[in-house]
Amino acid sequence: MDMTAADALVGTTLAGRYRVESRIANGGMATVFVAHDLRLDRRVALKVMHASLARDPQFVQRFINEALAVAKLSHPNVVQVYDQGSDQGHVYLAMEYVPGQTLRASLKARSRFSPAEALRVMVPVLAGLGAAHQAGMVHRDMKPENVLITRDGQIKVADFGLARAVEASQQGLTKTGTLMGTAAYLAPEQITHSTADARSDVYACGIMLYELLTGRQPHTGDSPIAVAYQHVNEDVPRPSRVVPGIPPEVDSLVVRATERDPAYRLADAGQFLAAVFATEKALQQQSAPAATAVVEAVPAAPPASAGDSDGDTQTLQAVDIPPVEYDDEDEEDGRPARPSLRTPLLVVGALLLVLAVGFGWWMVDGRYETVPDLVGQESDAARHDLRLLGFRVQTAEEPAYSDEAPPGTVAGTDPAAGDRLLPGTLVTLILSAGPQYVEMPDVEGASVAAARDALEEVGLTDIVEDEITSYDNPPGTVITSKPAPGERADREESVTLTISAGFPVPDVVGRNVDDARSLLEASDLQVEVVEEHHDEVPEGQVVAQDPEAETTVGAGQTVTLTVSSGPELVEVPDIRGWKVDKARKELEELGFSVTVHQVIGDRVGDYNPKEEAPKGATIEIWTSPFGRGGDREGPGRGGDRDGPGRGGDRSWFPLD
Repeated sequence: MDMTAADALVGTTLAGRYRVESRIANGGMATVFVAHDLRLDRRVALKVMHASLARDPQFVQRFINEALAVAKLSHPNVVQVYDQGSDQGHVYLAMEYVPGQTLRASLKARSRFSPAEALRVMVPVLAGLGAAHQAGMVHRDMKPENVLITRDGQIKVADFGLARAVEASQQGLTKTGTLMGTAAYLAPEQITHSTADARSDVYACGIMLYELLTGRQPHTGDSPIAVAYQHVNEDVPRPSRVVPGIPPEVDSLVVRATERDPAYRLADAGQFLAAVFATEKALQQQSAPAATAVVEAVPAAPPASAGDSDGDTQTLQAVDIPPVEYDDEDEEDGRPARPSLRTPLLVVGALLLVLAVGFGWWMVDGRYETVPDLVGQESDAARHDLRLLGFRVQTAEEPAYSDEAPPGTVAGTDPAAGDRLLPGTLVTLILSAGPQYVEMPDVEGASVAAARDALEEVGLTDIVEDEITSYDNPPGTVITSKPAPGERADREESVTLTISAGFPVPDVVGRNVDDARSLLEASDLQVEVVEEHHDEVPEGQVVAQDPEAETTVGAGQTVTLTVSSGPELVEVPDIRGWKVDKARKELEELGFSVTVHQVIGDRVGDYNPKEEAPKGATIEIWTSPFGRGGDREGPGRGGDRDGPGRGGDRSWFPLD
């Protein structure tokens, strides 16, 4: 973007929301401003694309899609994207404003970092990048300019997805195509095939680590193409060649991250971060004050060449740079002096003899390398050692059992250790699955789940369960195992667990409660009794049981018996003296049946039963002209009578 046009944006408001306050940075694809978000009342970093890109509708759409993807990435070490849009022909991103400086500025101020400091810087960088890789995103332009350091020392990675959007928009511009990125950090596959994945980001981070350690970039040149050529055809040297005293563990970390062949490179930022932690741990375990002093005594390395110092993302025409054979051994400069033509014939003859013998030795033995014994080594370290000898390396798909190598380490190689091979020969690493025979754990008495966990922990995964009835073991527990505890178990064979299925509960429904209790307690079961009224089941008889009959249980389990307490008794009201119709209605509402014996009159003289009766029972009523009657021994008899035709005391008769 022309600086005059960029400065013209200062003071304007984009999308009616972002008031541009000042310009803070300018790059190869965009200019960054500090702006005020009027809607949320906060400061944001507003990245405005250069006009040449904003005029391409395909780029704008790809840029929007990339911004939407990046906005979903939330990590404390990644600059958050808040919003994207376009206004007045300006395509912009609204991002988290990070006051502070770039890693590039910090590096210029420091010249270089100590190994411990450089590793500490890489941890948050790789943590943020690793979150992106886990989400399926690739940065494509990792460099110190895209790493921001806040005033309180927090580190954040910026500009995810931007290079990808620009690269996609410019494909097809030329016959050979284009590739995006900063030449000093481009991986070989980005240059030769215009392809990038997580391993390309790892390569760029490896270059960045080299630069932090040495204060310079590993490949420099007069033009981006010259730098790109070196990335394809030259290994990144060990940092200790520039700054003596850098620990070999740190050298190895840089080499593993910058392998030219992506197949041998650390797979993603997560693996790189794990390797950094391992390196830090190794350095902490060493006592190396002398090495530190040597590092501090070495003069600062010269800054990177002018061709790479600006750090802008560049658009490079893809070129056909033929790769050379990979070789981890750095060749030494120098050439033997040409012998004088005046060398005596004897010397010439001797020289020819030496050459012949040397050539014979070389053809018969000298050109061969011995496959080293790598048993027990980590696969990455073993792969590196083999490649240093010039071998090609692959890992076998299936692991092999080994009593010597811990699981996951190298169990052996094919060809075997000690074989003499030509450089370039393919060597297969066979990883260890651990020993084939293990001691059988004691799982008797354990639950099935706990037994399975214990067996799988030692590598016994083929487990057969055999359930049997058992009165002595709780259901779902292991009674015995085959092999027995402590015996030698083959991980290729199955393990049989005999599992207790418990025993069936006896059927006691319909039995007298005392008989049912005796039968259950004889099976070592606890008994709990609950009574409930029942109209049809006699009192004291079992109506139901829980668990039901034939359910498998273990000794000591409680069985709940529901026992009939007979029909429910209902209080019978004293209805003597009531009118028959009223008494009938009252009794029927209480659930009784009513039978009326009409003797004489329309009032209740007597009834039976009295006080309580089972619900649904029949209440018999005898009528009386006066409504007073005692206990009846037969129809037509009244109670005590004071005179002819009169009943007893009638003073209590109701008036209804």
